[in-house]
Amino acid sequence: MLIQNIYYQEERKYATDRFLMLVVLTLLSFVLSGQTSGDMAEKFVLTGFILLTLSLFSMAHFYFLSIYPSALVGIRKNLLIFIDIAVLTYLILVYGKFGLYLLPFYILIVMRSGLSFGVQFFYSSLLFVAASWVVLFFSSPYWKQHSDVLAVFAMTTFLIPLFYLKFIVQIHEENTELTQVLEDAPQENEYDELTGLANRQAYKEKVEELLHDKVPFSMIFIDLNKLKAINDMYGHHVGDEVLKEVSRRIIDNIDKDDFIARLGEDEFVVITQRKKVYMDKLIAKIERNVIGRHKVGNLFVPIELSMGISYYPEDNHNAMMLAKYADEAMQQAKTDENRYHYFYHELHQGKLSS
Repeated sequence: MLIQNIYYQEERKYATDRFLMLVVLTLLSFVLSGQTSGDMAEKFVLTGFILLTLSLFSMAHFYFLSIYPSALVGIRKNLLIFIDIAVLTYLILVYGKFGLYLLPFYILIVMRSGLSFGVQFFYSSLLFVAASWVVLFFSSPYWKQHSDVLAVFAMTTFLIPLFYLKFIVQIHEENTELTQVLEDAPQENEYDELTGLANRQAYKEKVEELLHDKVPFSMIFIDLNKLKAINDMYGHHVGDEVLKEVSRRIIDNIDKDDFIARLGEDEFVVITQRKKVYMDKLIAKIERNVIGRHKVGNLFVPIELSMGISYYPEDNHNAMMLAKYADEAMQQAKTDENRYHYFYHELHQGKLSS
């Protein structure tokens, strides 16, 4: 999955570090503008506003990659590198001879792009920088006159990153290998070992996916009552058999498009996209066919459930709050001897049975 991709995590870290650096440089530019005068003060003010705009773009970039992690990956990375190099080149032109102090930032952008994004972006950043040197030479009388200084920094910008190219390639290979290992091991990461159901991590990802796509769904929290008593009385091997049987019965009574996960020792969750009008029928079916007894060896072990249901988007738009509401409704069902389930809106509207 993309959230397990090392380069995605690196891109998020890069975006965060970049934003913080831009904020610091923006503040520094405005501070320096107040401590200088004349043409230099105007340049610092211009720099401050340019960096402020770049900071806002950085926020938009971070939001985009968080909401659409798999969209336009190559384009957004190259665009980020291009914009940074283009802005840096413009500022070097603006500051003239003082732009000399900004030239080392080319090396920083090239090195960081290779380490955070991968080898292909290391090469693309070098191409962008090469184009920038050409622009500086032909667009600035000062840099055309001091082409020797420009040439020295150009060679330095290429030679230093190339010196570390072997290291960057090694990092890239290790990241690719680790990403492949993570993507090839879904059973370990996303499934419960005992029941074979999805686990808490997979449940969180499913909810985030539905919330991102704004798909209405119902969240059903299910608690297997008295599991501790079963374990204490008959042993954990009997409790494990009951858990597996409950898992099987729930699966048999929901649709193939419904999602089920085991959240903890005795807690399950079902995520269904069926319309609310059919929810009463589904809950009744689960109660009718799951609750009962299960034979383990010569024992007949009782199976009893408590369920709590919350709705998206009616009850809330936040994953944590939807889970909290479903859990509250489930806890209410556990305290009511006459019912096995509650909908959260019943609690919210004060419609509890007396």
